[in-house]
Parts: sequence; C-alpha cells; structure tokens
Amino acid sequence: MELGCWTQLGLTFLQLLLISSLPREYTVINEACPGAEWNIMCRECCEYDQIECVCPGKKEVVGYTIPCCRNEENECDSCLIHPGCTIFENCKSCRNGSWGGTLDDFYVKGFYCAECRAGWYGGDCMPCSSSPCFHDGTCVLDKAGSYKCACLAGYTGQHCENLLEERNCSDPGGPVNGYKKITGGPGLINGRHAKIGTVVSFFCNNSYVLSGNEKRTCQQNGEWSGKQPICIKACREPKISDLVRRRVLPMQVQSRETPLHQLYSAAFSKQKLQSAPTKKPALPFGDLPTGYQHLHTQLQYECISPFYRRLGSSRRTCLRTGKWSGRAPSCIPICGKIENVTAPKTQGLRWPWQAAIYRRTSGVHDGSLHKGAWFLVCSGALVNERTVVVAAHCVTDLGKVTMIKTADLKVVLGKFYRDDDRDEKTIQSLRISAIILHPNYDPILLDADIAILKLLDKARISTRVQPICLAASRDLSTSFQESHITVAGWNVLADVRSPGFKNDTLRSGVVSVVDSLLCEEQHEDHGIPVSVTDNMFCASQDPTAPSDICTAETGGIAAVSFPGRASPEPRWHLMGLVSWSYDKTCSHRLSTAFTKVLPFKDWIERNMK
Repeated sequence: MELGCWTQLGLTFLQLLLISSLPREYTVINEACPGAEWNIMCRECCEYDQIECVCPGKKEVVGYTIPCCRNEENECDSCLIHPGCTIFENCKSCRNGSWGGTLDDFYVKGFYCAECRAGWYGGDCMPCSSSPCFHDGTCVLDKAGSYKCACLAGYTGQHCENLLEERNCSDPGGPVNGYKKITGGPGLINGRHAKIGTVVSFFCNNSYVLSGNEKRTCQQNGEWSGKQPICIKACREPKISDLVRRRVLPMQVQSRETPLHQLYSAAFSKQKLQSAPTKKPALPFGDLPTGYQHLHTQLQYECISPFYRRLGSSRRTCLRTGKWSGRAPSCIPICGKIENVTAPKTQGLRWPWQAAIYRRTSGVHDGSLHKGAWFLVCSGALVNERTVVVAAHCVTDLGKVTMIKTADLKVVLGKFYRDDDRDEKTIQSLRISAIILHPNYDPILLDADIAILKLLDKARISTRVQPICLAASRDLSTSFQESHITVAGWNVLADVRSPGFKNDTLRSGVVSVVDSLLCEEQHEDHGIPVSVTDNMFCASQDPTAPSDICTAETGGIAAVSFPGRASPEPRWHLMGLVSWSYDKTCSHRLSTAFTKVLPFKDWIERNMK
C-alpha cells in the first residue's frame, strides 16, 4: 500500500514535470483525453518508450507510447518538447498492467523537429526530417511509415552519404559546315571536357540547316544527351500567298547531258563512263525542320481558283546556294473573261466587272428620297480586288473638285437588277477607304474626268465578280475610230415607282466612235458649244446592232473585246467612262462623250498597287 502511494506520487511528479516542460507559447486548449492536443510532448528522432500520465481534468491515468532519447545511463528523455512536433493522435489506456492498442504514430507539424539535445542520442527518424539525409538530401516519407532520401546530383547512398566519382563529358565537337557554343552549365574543363550539366548548342553555316538535336546536355554518366546533329544543304521554303497552292514533287535527282557525255560514251566503256564527270548526286538524307527542303527539291505551284492566273515560275528548284531557282509565284484574277460572248450580242448579260456606285442622301429630294437613303449614281469598273475606276464627277460635288465623304459612298458588285432587292443574295456591298481624284480633273469642262476608288475590303472573285483588263495602245490591232464599243450601265434616272422598275436590269448596247471635230459640230448645230479634248472620245449608238441602252441615262462604262498580252483568247478591256451628254430624249441625234481610259493607264496602275 505504501509502495502504491509512492508510485502515485512519482507519477504525479512526472506529470507536473511534463507540463512544466511545455514551451511558454504553448497552452493546453483541449482537455479531452485521449486527445492530440494533450499529446504534444516530444520531438522526432527518438526511440519509443512507455510512460503513464494523468490526463487533465479527468484525473485518469493513461498510458502513452512516446519516442524518447537516452543518455549514458540509458535514461529516457521523454519530455523534450519542440513546438513543431505533433505526436500521437490518441492515448493508450493501461488496463490490468497491459497496454491496449498498437504503438502510436506521430507526425511533424509545420516544420522539422530538432535533433536530440547535447548528451542524448538515438532515434530512427520515423517522421521526415533533414537529419538523416546528408549533403542537403531530402527525406521523403512513404505510405508504410518508412522514409528514403532523395539525393542531390553527385551523391548517392541510403542517406546520401556517398560522393559520386565526378565524371566529365568529352568535347562533342561541332558539326561539319557548322559550329557549337556553350550556352549553359559550368562549361568546359581545360577546353576539352565538359562538366556535368553543361549545355552545348549547335549551329550551321549559311545555306545549311541543322538536322537533329539543337542542344545537348552533359549527363551524370559522362554521356551527352540526344544525338550529334549534322548540317545539311537545304533551302527555306519561299513564302506564298493564300491564293497559291504548293506541291512538293517526288524526289528525282536531276542530271545534265553535256557534249562530253557523247565523247565519253563513244570513247570509253560503260564501266569507265560511270566515273566520268557530271556524275548524278546521291539522294539527300537526314530530317529537316518544318519549312525547309533538301537540295534539288522541286516545288510546283498553281492557283487555287480557276478565276486566277499565275505569275512567276510554275516550278522552282532548291539550289546549292540555299536559294530557289526561278521567280516567286503569285496569282492574280483573270481579267476581262466572259465565256462565249462577243460584240454585238451583249444584251441581257451580266458584266462581272460592272460596279454600282451608291451615294447616301443628306436630305429630301422631290419627296422620293428620305434622309440617309442610298441611291444609284454611276457605274464603275473593277480593275483588281481593291480598285474601281469611275468618272470623277460621280464622286465629287457637281461643278467642284470637292470629294464626297467616303462614308457617304459605297460600291456594290455582282449586281444585275436595278432593284436592289432582286440581287440581295449575290451582291457584295463594299466600303470605300479612299478616293483618288486625277490631279488634272476639270469640273467645268469635265476634262480628265476620272477617279479611283480604293476598297476597304477585297472583292471576292467569283463567276459574277471579276475585273476588267486595261488596254495598252500596242494592244489595239485596229484604228480606235473603227472600234465597236460595248457600253453597259443601269438607268440611274429610273423611277422606283414605275411598274417596270422591279424587272429593270443592267443594260448594254454597241456604240460607234464619232470623230471629235464632227462631235463638236454636231452640238454646235443644236446651239451647244462643247470642247472635246484629247482625253475624250464621242460615240453614238450603232444602228446595225441591237441595243436597250440610253447612254445619256446610265453613267456607264465602255469596253472592247480583243486578244491581249496575257492570253490569245479575246479579253474585254476598259476603254471609256460615260462623262457628259446633252441627248435628253435619247434620240441618239447627239453623241455621248466618254473619258478615254488609255491616256490614264499608267496612273491607274500606279494606284492599283
């Protein structure tokens, strides 16, 4: 009985010692026993021992399985507390002198615990800490409760205690027709060997392309990563537009026959001839990066659409200089082509280059137009995907050189019917980015009555939208005075309320050129003095050809069909733009004046780019 009392007093003293050894910043906030909060009393790296203590509040004696460090007397230092150590998730009760359950697990909370204090030793590092792993190795716990050390480069062993024998990589050398550079890591030793971690980058001389690894790294086994690259003769693929289709032809080594081949074939045997000059080169080897082609590779080009024609070379070959033979290909729209159409049978046709020029109203006119409405004012001619040629008076204030705002003008392509609703699905309505007025435009005499409209967006070339050709003086095989010219346009004066307006279409007819002097006399006879300049020509309806057009009402364009430089087939060429007319009754007694396009061809082409 007396022994039991002394035992009880000893346990009570031990409990007080445990509590007093807690860090000052630590307070018990959970008196539940068993409980993890009460069980923070030791650190890692200790052996295990069993003690008894009394849980606070309940005065219940419980047993703990705790790690402990020992001194020379083999005493267990069970109360070395570290605030980073959280030990035991539960208490073990002592019943009838035996411990219930299994040994408690413990874990590190927040950061690693310290090692045993001076004079104490032991521990098996069940939780992960830095102590068991040497040379800055990292201790990693596994699911079984054990650990392993992850060692830094150059160290090995269970605790990273062994220093690996330092290995170096021999100099990999540079590729033939290329060179190398150290771009990372510690670099070379004595200029011949590379330390582990050294990174070497490889480069090729001009007209050569690297095939293989661009970079190699010296590894711990003394070997370089990857494979040694090589430099191959190659050409970078030339850039092409979206309108050009490119095809790589199957590799066929080209060879040339020279007069010497005939001499050698006649003078030597077949066996000797094989070693004669101009031997066929071997087929290339090695993979190339994307966008490069091997020496002697041939590329073939064609246009993606039948409405375009190719300029430049149809086939190009990769040369030893790293350049391509021939000229860069491009595709431009085919101009002036309409199948099986020739003058004078032109009525009822869709002219794909005909451009309708619309202007937005700023007020009420005769009660038929409301503010902000669009109305047709003229016809123009599409000459490329972004350029329309039009009479200057169509895009300026009448009698002035003041240009109308681009926001108040638009170009409609693919149009056939006068009524906008009839062509709703086929038309292209395009905004204008700039108006270029010819510098010599005279708004009084209408001399140099020509302007260029630059489109904000490209016209989409199709069966109903195509450009017209521009003629050169050398292209005209006959005298201009003898030409039969086709004029096309919409009746801009048509009344939208008339019964036939819905069915009114693009009109066309054939006119004949009238001598300028005769044209002036014709107008003088009617009391109208006019001046026909060198930039104009007069024309009147050809009585021998059918026509449904009144040129004075159209503001149309004039074109002629003849073979051009680009093709022996007939092509339609822009010859004139309706400029002025005094034939108010469409009786055809007075000729209509047109602006000649031919004198302005160079100016137009400069502004087409």
